Amino acid sequence: MMHPSSILSYFPKYSLLDEVIARNQYHKLIIYIDLKNCLKGIYVKDIVVSILESSNSTRFIDTSVFSSLISFIAYHKMYAYKRGVSIDFIIFFEMGTSSYHQNIDKNYKRSRKLDDFFGLEREKRERFTEILQANFQLIEQACNRMPNIKVIRIPRLEADFVPYYLITRNLTSNDEKTAHIIFSSDHDMWQTISEHCYVYFRSAKMKTIIKRNEALTKYIKSETKYPDEYIPLALSIIGDTGDDVYGISGIGPKGFLQVIDEFVKIFGNMKNIYDKIEKGEELFKGIETENKILTTIIEAESKNKTISNNLKLVSFELLSRALDSPNSTEMIEKKKHIENIMKTFNIAKRESMVSALERNGVFLEGNSIDFIYI
Repeated sequence: MMHPSSILSYFPKYSLLDEVIARNQYHKLIIYIDLKNCLKGIYVKDIVVSILESSNSTRFIDTSVFSSLISFIAYHKMYAYKRGVSIDFIIFFEMGTSSYHQNIDKNYKRSRKLDDFFGLEREKRERFTEILQANFQLIEQACNRMPNIKVIRIPRLEADFVPYYLITRNLTSNDEKTAHIIFSSDHDMWQTISEHCYVYFRSAKMKTIIKRNEALTKYIKSETKYPDEYIPLALSIIGDTGDDVYGISGIGPKGFLQVIDEFVKIFGNMKNIYDKIEKGEELFKGIETENKILTTIIEAESKNKTISNNLKLVSFELLSRALDSPNSTEMIEKKKHIENIMKTFNIAKRESMVSALERNGVFLEGNSIDFIYI
């Protein structure tokens, strides 16, 4: 049996969580889990092969993904119990291609579809996809019946914006004694960071809590006086190659630093930029400049709407606004789905949950289910 942390690799040291609580003597933690991002193990060949072999040896599919998540939640539940704070979990992930993003740019995340998946034959790739989907379905159905856990699984809409949307639209606890911690290694999550919202960032080189007024500096690897709200602008200009969002050719972090002052002089803040994009207005109408980098950006925007389109792709605020005032039945349904999940509380008793899981071949190790029901 694989250790849960080999699949879901985001078990932080308690000292990192203590660091957050100590900042404001928080009474409550809300942990947001970017599920597919945190499941690093499903992108490791040995683990994939092990899951496939395990599923072939019994009449039940391998539920290591589900079990790893339960262990992860139990780990944090025990932490909260020891520290005398309350804790909630919001797990978010999508299914299918995001129609919102595809309508803006067909190439969005296109390269991720071209992975040959370790050279495994088609039959094994398809089988592994079936196993993952079964685990995701189990996570959605079971965890939404467990205390203090919400699972938001969105069809055909990228789910990265969920923490931002829930926090800024007051769909979750939002007082000064509640700390929000997002578990993800995606840089776009950093735009959600605020006074009481943090990101637990884990990479091969570091494990750290990223706090307010640190994110933009870390992203461009240089000190700046500007707040983290400008991260989407940096992503739109520099680009986000991991998501196939291509910025302005030849402009990197240093170029961004040379042009940010001009943007602030022209627009004042990001809200004004978003307002113009939302209204379909020209961003740089009537703007003249001697800044060569800004001239390049203006030309790219004039020809291809590069900045406007890139901001639509990377900005959680613009996507949140699209949900605030949905213009299609599809978006109306997605908004209702998120709201319904957040306001529905239908918790199964511990004994009923254990029985239901065992009927489906899920036998959790140790006393993790007991911790879930603390």
